[in-house]
Amino acid sequence: MHQEILKHVTSKIELSKDEQREFVGILTEKSISKKDILIAPGQAVDCEYYVVKGCLKAYYLDKNGNKHIIQFALEDWWISDFEAFFGNYPAQLYVEAIEDSVLLGIHRDTLETLYKRIPKFERFLE
Repeated sequence: MHQEILKHVTSKIELSKDEQREFVGILTEKSISKKDILIAPGQAVDCEYYVVKGCLKAYYLDKNGNKHIIQFALEDWWISDFEAFFGNYPAQLYVEAIEDSVLLGIHRDTLETLYKRIPKFERFLE
């Protein structure tokens, strides 16, 4: 499972074997079922997710309850409420699984540590 994300990352930045091991060591695996909500408005957003398998969508509901999809995330893509994640405030979006999905998550705290230990990740992940 880690081969997919390593291929994704190393297509943009070069990593030594030790850096690859350190990176995959901070990832957490999460499986969610079709129609499950990964993130909902008001929740703390402390992870961003790489889609290993499946498909998700990010959307918001307007004041009339109409759904506005702003992102789809297929395999080999990232998803979260990125503004909330990087701004460290509650989610404004829903992130929902369209299919049964397998994700690799990166927690904000471990991401900050990764940036300090391997600075080239800042260019890749932000």
